[in-house]
Amino acid sequence: MMRKFDKFVTPLSKWFQVIAGIGMIYVLIVSVADIIMNKVFKNPLNWSFDSIGLVAVIAIVFAIPGVQLNHGHIEVEILEERLPRFWRKFTGLFVNVLGLILWSIITWRSVLYGIDILRSGEVSMTVEMPIYPFIWFQGICAAAVTLVLLLQTINYFRTGTR
Repeated sequence: MMRKFDKFVTPLSKWFQVIAGIGMIYVLIVSVADIIMNKVFKNPLNWSFDSIGLVAVIAIVFAIPGVQLNHGHIEVEILEERLPRFWRKFTGLFVNVLGLILWSIITWRSVLYGIDILRSGEVSMTVEMPIYPFIWFQGICAAAVTLVLLLQTINYFRTGTR
């Protein structure tokens, strides 16, 4: 059962990292194109501000599950190293459970907020693109982080190591 779960969560996180990378490349290309169009041809890309902002959201939120999976975030272990083994295991498990709770709430609230934005009809400033899908992308990625944390918590509980 755990292998199937791991075989789902790991490729999903890696696929999300690819999406994040494509988003960053898009942001780079559109930013450079806008600067060139503005400075050289005196004709800026009017849609670039909205486009860059919305795609940057995708790039950021789609990167988070992979960062969590690879432990790419900052961990302060100076104090933890000095604790007895029991307390190290306890604090590690406690932090993972808190993360599960936090990311579950972010998932839930993102879906609800996306529904509110959909109902209100809120759109981006210049191109008037609906923004609710981007909020739902945030919720999808938060759900993926929750799955990664669940996998890591189960593995931590079974092995006692991160």
